[in-house]
Amino acid sequence: MRHIHLIDTSSATDNVGDEIIVEAARRQLGPVIADAYITRSSGHDGLGASGRGLVATADVAFLLGTNALSARFRLGHSFMWRVGWRDLAALRNKVVLLGVGGNRDFDRVDWRQRRFMRHVLSRDHVHSVRDDVGERLVAAFGHRAVNTSCPTLWSGLGLERVPDGMAPRACLTLTKHRADPSDSVLLSTLLRLYPEVWFWPQQPRDLGYLQTLDGHEKVRVLAPNLVAYDAFLRSGPVDVVGTRLHGTIRGLHHGRRALVVEIDNRARDIGAETGLPTITRADVLTGLEARLRGPIPPKLTLPEANIERFLDQFRTTDSPRVKPALTPTQSAETSVGSGPYPAAPVTSEQTQR
Repeated sequence: MRHIHLIDTSSATDNVGDEIIVEAARRQLGPVIADAYITRSSGHDGLGASGRGLVATADVAFLLGTNALSARFRLGHSFMWRVGWRDLAALRNKVVLLGVGGNRDFDRVDWRQRRFMRHVLSRDHVHSVRDDVGERLVAAFGHRAVNTSCPTLWSGLGLERVPDGMAPRACLTLTKHRADPSDSVLLSTLLRLYPEVWFWPQQPRDLGYLQTLDGHEKVRVLAPNLVAYDAFLRSGPVDVVGTRLHGTIRGLHHGRRALVVEIDNRARDIGAETGLPTITRADVLTGLEARLRGPIPPKLTLPEANIERFLDQFRTTDSPRVKPALTPTQSAETSVGSGPYPAAPVTSEQTQR
């Protein structure tokens, strides 16, 4: 019996985007490891005593998504993938990356980080990364990787249902820790073009940032959880526009027009490599209205051969090759860590009480 351990980056996180990523990663991996005994630990909190025992007996430990690859030395430090010194023995040659990206662009890799990653990453498998930065980092660590793009794009997209024309509503996402003057232009443009503008806070601090921008009082605010967001996206036509990569990709899962504002290497690389609709912050200032008034065709080109090469390593003779489907109903009912949250959107007035 195979023992598969999952390092879950959606546990103990304040970023609901991590839930979107891990949900997709588990959906893609599920049919391949359907015969296995599966255990989990938190990526953000680290293994702990119990987690170390589980990983030590596992055949493989998958690190599920997010931008957890860094050129800086991260061992023993607080990070989205937290690894302590006591974890090294259990993780040795065990970790397989699944749709993991580079944290940021880099010129060189700290020699200590290279040594650390060479120790924990599996030498027996080809790893799955989601962007060019991640692929270059894994190569710098001395391991093999294929660029599979992000698991949120592998299947379950409603591309055939995406309309050409503008919806009567827009849903905005923002990133507080990547604030920029172009965000004011983004908001004002949406308010001018759409009768209704909504906001989904992928992190709670994003709402506080929205409230510093002129015109925020005209924006309706959704509850900051995935169940409420999915319910809103199902409720009728809406264009999803903003700086949150995975919050915007979620719109595609529901067949909505989506446009990601590039704020770092992630949207830039994934957009260039797959055709995901993106716009630079510089172009927000001059070209956003034209992009929104015209068609935003999500004609994605995915690295199918790389995805299959990665998954084939873990398939048994009984593993199905059918791509997992995702319907909006399933995503709302089974989202990782959704819990007992309200399914209906709430207004900004309600959230301010």
